[in-house]
Amino acid sequence: MEKRILFLFISCYQLLLVGCGREDEIFIEALGVDFAYRSGEVITEGDCIDPQRNFAVLVHTTMGNFGTLNPQEFDVIINEILYNITFNGEGTKLIPIELKEGENKAKIAGTDHEAIIYKSKPGEFELVE
Repeated sequence: MEKRILFLFISCYQLLLVGCGREDEIFIEALGVDFAYRSGEVITEGDCIDPQRNFAVLVHTTMGNFGTLNPQEFDVIINEILYNITFNGEGTKLIPIELKEGENKAKIAGTDHEAIIYKSKPGEFELVE
């Protein structure tokens, strides 16, 4: 009988803790990074790029769980220049850039998400990885 009372007491205590606990924090997670035109059109592997158009880097995020949403900052390194962007929810943000000749690299700091695009000299072809 004592074991049942103890078990019942512990069960009620756990329910009370769960029911009265603070709300979970929503985590905004990085999904990826892409090179694109400023119109938002992603440049995919094998695409021929139009050097006359304006370029951008797209950063994509998603939200993890339910609860209190706090803005999340991400550091994005593009051609060794640090950009800081803030997300207030899941979605995509655009960072306008100028491509340089040769390798262009975009990476979300602290993650494995990166994109590389090559801009060749006029008359050469461009390779997207």
